Amino acid sequence: SVPDANLAAWLSEVNQQLAIVYDREQLALMQSELSVGNELQVELANEALVNYTKLVNSRAAKLKRLQLGDALQRRQLQRMPQLGYEALEQHELAQLYALTANMSDGYKHLKMCAYEQPGNCSLRLVPEVQQLLGQCDNPQEIEYYWLEWRRVAGLGRRKQFLSFMQLYSKTAKANGYALAEDYWFHQLELSGQQALALLEQLMAQLRPLFLQFHAHVRGALRQLYGLQLVPRGRAYPQQLAELYLAKAFRQAGTDWVLDLPARAIGVFNISAALQRRGLANTRRMFWNVAEYFRGLGLPQLQNSLWSHAQPLSQQDDDECWHKVWTFHAATSNNFTYCALQDEQRFFNMFEAQLELHYAHAVARQPVLLREEPLPHFKEALGKCFALAASSPRYLRRLGLQQPSALWSSLPARLNRLYIQGLQIVFLLPVFYVLDRYRVELLSGQHQADANEAFWRLTELYTGARAPIQRSNAQFDAPAKLLMEVDDQYTNHLLSTVLQFQLYKHLCSATGQYIKDSTDKPLDLCDLSDQRAIGPALYQVMALGSTLHYREILQQLVGHSEYRMDGLLTYFRPIQDWLTLQNRQNGFEVGWT
Repeated sequence: SVPDANLAAWLSEVNQQLAIVYDREQLALMQSELSVGNELQVELANEALVNYTKLVNSRAAKLKRLQLGDALQRRQLQRMPQLGYEALEQHELAQLYALTANMSDGYKHLKMCAYEQPGNCSLRLVPEVQQLLGQCDNPQEIEYYWLEWRRVAGLGRRKQFLSFMQLYSKTAKANGYALAEDYWFHQLELSGQQALALLEQLMAQLRPLFLQFHAHVRGALRQLYGLQLVPRGRAYPQQLAELYLAKAFRQAGTDWVLDLPARAIGVFNISAALQRRGLANTRRMFWNVAEYFRGLGLPQLQNSLWSHAQPLSQQDDDECWHKVWTFHAATSNNFTYCALQDEQRFFNMFEAQLELHYAHAVARQPVLLREEPLPHFKEALGKCFALAASSPRYLRRLGLQQPSALWSSLPARLNRLYIQGLQIVFLLPVFYVLDRYRVELLSGQHQADANEAFWRLTELYTGARAPIQRSNAQFDAPAKLLMEVDDQYTNHLLSTVLQFQLYKHLCSATGQYIKDSTDKPLDLCDLSDQRAIGPALYQVMALGSTLHYREILQQLVGHSEYRMDGLLTYFRPIQDWLTLQNRQNGFEVGWT
């Protein structure tokens, strides 16, 4: 195929106009986040983008049918921005936005009644109930709040959830998708059937590791709450497991873990080490991470990036993160940063700076092809290097750990892998269930509020059950959807898989990981100063979305599909330990 001159001229104009409307929206969003703009600016910028998208979409559809131009031109037509919800009729659009705002923002304001205090109905999930449960060891009280949250956030939202699902199906059709499940996964450029088959395959690969972790946690819950509440051979009670696993995210230290592999050693406190080393300073943190990426062979960041960076006023741990704002017309980037100085913000700096390098690499592509080739692609790359930077060997090089072998010893490694497993391995089946359930509803496999179907999937894949029998008279799925009601958890799942897949690939390629080596296991791999990584990575990032994600993955990791082998290799030492401990303690594996 050869380029078409008329198509080239039209695409050039579209790319120029998109750069202007995208930049206007970025600026409005950035100013809003910095609290110097207002919501009206954001709305006006979004309206301009929607209007331009409507203008180009009909012409793009005709040009697609004609199959004009070369591969790059046809790819730009494929990557035209879609209208999404804006394709709905005006009254339906207003209804949908009201629903999504109510269902997402409402979670922050829903009130529950206090345990054994029916007159006190002023408790929010965060922070009041969360704080209460953090100190609670009464299983009746824990069960009460589990049921109470599902009463207000689940059953109380049934009609809204049903209305949303109906409008989502209409949105799919309005965007040219005959099947709503295909639209759900359209950003992956896979059909619903293809995406579900991929996810099912990944869940099957994860299953042996998950079963060993599940058995060990169930054993811990049984020690805490007794055989009657946590019987043998059954899925564990979700309310007890959720509370236990949440401590892996919220509690410093490891005193709460019943069977930590090496209790006397504990886990290394990176936040405290950053303070001791004088790296708990955002400016120093920024340039330390910049030097890390320069050591990989990526370009040096400009000094102006930091001199023009602005701090966020938000100090909430859950909302305060470093962020990159990419502008297309001037091919420039702005950086906003969180002044909180802890382990989470340190590793978040790797994600943010990787995004800066992605924006630099992809800037030569037309605006239409600068988007990441699949959702959360940049996040997966950034988290891969954050994972590498959490290696004891890198922390020692950075001066955060003393030059001793303690934190690289097998007992210390097992502790770290155990906590990481609680944070990562248990989430993936939950992500899968939340998406599979909604996709099965969209495809008509179940009634749109089939609560029993939700629990069948939940028990089968996550090994968790409700404290009391749940029927279709209740409705529990919305109580788990704590992000946007249409947030696609598949993207988070695949991002995690790719993070470890890329990590294993890079560690193998640089000789920092050697299979079956006790000296170079994957969890100790340090990628710092491996200068061959940067140019190859830059080359892949520079492709943007010019190719289907399978071709991108082939160039990035040497395989054309997502594979769980990186994550499984990383957690292999703790899986071996869990298998032995479960056998020795008589902890049964699996459930009926």
